[in-house]
Amino acid sequence: MNPKIQNRWRIIMLGGALVFLGWLLWRTWHGLTPFIIGVVLAFVLMPLVDGLNRFLPRALAILLVYILLIGAGAAFVLYLLPIIVEQSKNLINNMPSYANETQNWLNQTFKEVQQSLPKDFQQPFTDSINNFSTNAVNFVRDAIIGSATGLIGWLFGTIGFLVGIFIIPFWLFFVLKDKARGMRTFYNLIHPRLREDVYRLLRIVADDLNSYIRGQLFVAASVGVLVTIGLLIISFDASTAIFLGFIAGLFEVLPIVGPILGAIPSVVVALFTGGFGNVDLALKVVLVFMIIQQIEGNLLIPKIAGDSTKLHPAVVMLVIIMGSEVAGLPGAIVAVPFTALARDLYIYLYQRLVLGASPLEAESKVPSRADDIALEKKRQLQRQLRRSAAQANVPAPEIIHPSTPAEQEEEPVDDEEEPGPPKKKEPEEISIGQYLDAS
Repeated sequence: MNPKIQNRWRIIMLGGALVFLGWLLWRTWHGLTPFIIGVVLAFVLMPLVDGLNRFLPRALAILLVYILLIGAGAAFVLYLLPIIVEQSKNLINNMPSYANETQNWLNQTFKEVQQSLPKDFQQPFTDSINNFSTNAVNFVRDAIIGSATGLIGWLFGTIGFLVGIFIIPFWLFFVLKDKARGMRTFYNLIHPRLREDVYRLLRIVADDLNSYIRGQLFVAASVGVLVTIGLLIISFDASTAIFLGFIAGLFEVLPIVGPILGAIPSVVVALFTGGFGNVDLALKVVLVFMIIQQIEGNLLIPKIAGDSTKLHPAVVMLVIIMGSEVAGLPGAIVAVPFTALARDLYIYLYQRLVLGASPLEAESKVPSRADDIALEKKRQLQRQLRRSAAQANVPAPEIIHPSTPAEQEEEPVDDEEEPGPPKKKEPEEISIGQYLDAS
């Protein structure tokens, strides 16, 4: 068959498959929630499984990770979940009294202000303020309850979710176990001339999502622990401190605005502790969160999360609002990583299609991959020097990593093909496309 006709049919079949897959995902979106959670777990657990696989068979490594995960889940259910449920009930039951006390305080405050006004303006001013305070309190209360109800309905609204809960452990096991085989099969389905690009595009996607998910989870857990310790220091009881720390950790998944939203429940609880108006305790809570924010901004995010998205804070706040408008709370959570992912894919495709760069050069221009490729280049040069030194029977010199972007661009960059098929043991590097063509 004519190669042009073959390529045309290949494009038609691939396009049709993608359209059908998109339609299927759209129709089954709510039932796929457990598998979205499973993908997140796969990104988190894959490095641990790969590390243990160096010393254990892969199936045994996955089993050991499962045992650790089940142990952590059992500890959460036995010790933390009862506290969270009890404190949640208390908070929901106390919300009407909190709202009434707040409204009474606002009425009393504005009554004092109203008395200082001329008599002709006193009654209209009082009516306006009373209506405003009542509507504001009711709006906040309904918004909180509505958001919680909507999130629970989104998670548990389909039978597919309940079925997925039982399937996901087995699905995750096979994903972790057959990663290399699955990737090799996938690459064999791609046209040889496109394999390099597909491989590097998948590396960009995996790197963006992996670094963001693991970084955010670690930062969220750290902030939750720090908030709990800080509230215990300022005399909160243990169960309340654990509950408020858990809430603060949950809100950390929202960049920039998450720490502010996570502090609000703690400030509100402190303000109503011992009756409305406990300003001293509320100020102590604000101080605790300010200290934790400094630790997070100067230590956790730069050192642990590493500013994985490399997006400007103004852009982050904008895309969070846009994501929440499109898909509510889930949209706000995924807006930042997907924005970073769209940026990196655009840069790669622009480098390849417009500027004519090679796949490796295009990947080196992507913000999320530049540092990793520079490190891979250093390791490759070190290996080459060691081989040369071993042949000449002399000590291998140390590699000084280039410190400027210009110096980095002058030297060739090598890449390690993980999780792609293994390289052939030859002196020169063999790309994934060459490997698959040879096989």
